[in-house]
Amino acid sequence: MPRYFFDVEDGHRLFDSSGFVCDDDVAAIIRATVLAIGVSLDKPEDDPKRRIAIISDDGREIGTVPVYSRPSYENPAQ
Repeated sequence: MPRYFFDVEDGHRLFDSSGFVCDDDVAAIIRATVLAIGVSLDKPEDDPKRRIAIISDDGREIGTVPVYSRPSYENPAQ
């Protein structure tokens, strides 16, 4: 199975040196989406440039997933 790397981009690039084994590109995109949610919860901020870059084991970027900040919830009863 191929290994994919998930680099975090937010003005600079944080390289993933260990990667994660996924079945295929689609599974890697799903994994990146889960990672993006975790990053947004861990470090909430509004930065439209922040994303997870998905790199295949041959060094090809297969896509990116945006990292959104944690949504703000309003209490409709107030």
